[in-house]
Amino acid sequence: MIEHIIDSKDVGELQTPESPVLLAKSETLSASNNDIDESASENHPAGESKPVLTPAEDPPTPKFWSHTMLKSPEGKNIIVHYCKTLKSSEDVAQLFLNDKILGFDMEWKAQASAWNSIQDNVSLIQVANRERIALFHVALFRPGRKLSDLVPPSLKQIIESPDITKLGVSIKADCTRLRKYLKIDAHGIFELSHLHKLVKYCQSNPKLINKRPVNLSEQVEEHLGLPLEKAEDVRCSDWTVSLSYRQVQYAASDSYACICLFDTMDAKRKALDPRPPLPAHADLDLPIRIVQEPTVTTVPDDVEVVKP
Repeated sequence: MIEHIIDSKDVGELQTPESPVLLAKSETLSASNNDIDESASENHPAGESKPVLTPAEDPPTPKFWSHTMLKSPEGKNIIVHYCKTLKSSEDVAQLFLNDKILGFDMEWKAQASAWNSIQDNVSLIQVANRERIALFHVALFRPGRKLSDLVPPSLKQIIESPDITKLGVSIKADCTRLRKYLKIDAHGIFELSHLHKLVKYCQSNPKLINKRPVNLSEQVEEHLGLPLEKAEDVRCSDWTVSLSYRQVQYAASDSYACICLFDTMDAKRKALDPRPPLPAHADLDLPIRIVQEPTVTTVPDDVEVVKP
């Protein structure tokens, strides 16, 4: 599977790939029985044996879910922007301003507390739509002396907009951290655990529907077929330094999984009969409703006019 990471000073830095994945505008086509290049056997000198062409083996079945397994709605590879400066982050954030829903996630330094720096506490912010993923590496922004050095205006606009739904797991806790350290007041946040429990239990056992979060990998395995890779050495790695290739894959897959989860679970919700309403944005603190409330209409002929 090929992945593109935009390789320019404006929109991110190329990561060293693990074979056989190629990054930065390169593509690999796996050979099949029908598209093997046979030009090497043409005009082969008489008397010499021709090379034996063996069909390519099927790729191994993946153990973990990854954004690299999927294509955009246009059939293209998912683009990953790894942004290490405020300027590149602002340029890339503008690509998401017209989206209605976005996958969202954050990373920070393990064990970071109020005694640590802002960049230790909010190290990486990830957003994803169906075509691209952006990794905003706040921990690397320089000079980083004031909030305006750390917060791309368009990213702040996205997070604070009630008209752009941000999808995540334990997303209220993430946004509490954003408000505390970056003074970003998030609106339009959606807790995927609410939809997960609604779809899973609304017809079998509604009493199990509550607002306790269910970890992202568990939801991904149930609805998308494979778990996310949550190796301890990556999950608890240092997110304040330039990311390794594995860290890029980890962070990109988490945010992209959120939007894929929403699409899959919402399709399941819409297939239910009766169809329950979509859970409200988490920042509104409304209960999870199981039954769609009927629309009350008033027909003028049915209205009794009481004269004084």
